[in-house]
Amino acid sequence: MSFILRPSSRAILCSTQIIKRQAHKKANIQVKLNQFVEGVGLQDQVVTVRPGLMRNILYPSGKASYIVKQQQDEAVDTSAADALEKNAANLEHQAQLDLKKKELLGHLEGVRQLEFNRAVVPNSDHTFGSVTAEDLISKLKEEFGLDVDKSTIEVKSEGGRIKSLGKHQVFVQIGQETAEINVLVHPAA
Repeated sequence: MSFILRPSSRAILCSTQIIKRQAHKKANIQVKLNQFVEGVGLQDQVVTVRPGLMRNILYPSGKASYIVKQQQDEAVDTSAADALEKNAANLEHQAQLDLKKKELLGHLEGVRQLEFNRAVVPNSDHTFGSVTAEDLISKLKEEFGLDVDKSTIEVKSEGGRIKSLGKHQVFVQIGQETAEINVLVHPAA
């Protein structure tokens, strides 16, 4: 690769224009690896490499062999079949996840209210201990048997915690749907 400096007829930022020249690059070729090659692939895998790498390193050492056109077509067919199988398995797994999400969302819709008792600061409605997402998860687990991830819980109060007495709203995001749970914080006796 070389660079040529030419004076420019247009005055943009500088009076010289840099033109980048490079030699013709050959297209990559597909080869079949006879053994594991670090940074290239595993044994019996069809990979795409530069022709110089194949000609100078892989072929002379016996680590790879050239593929004829018929073998390339067969490799493409087998890779397409593998991709189709993976896609079918992915769709089945996604359907199971969607079913679990709908089931969890249905159970969360049944949970209308959670109640917590906290110690109160004298002459105030602020609590000594806040209600956190972990508290909500443990309450849902022990009372309703629901497993909810912490990242799905959204508390609208500052800092993601409920720090005062009264009724508060908490949202649980399951996929595209949102379930709303009312949280009541009472003063501890």
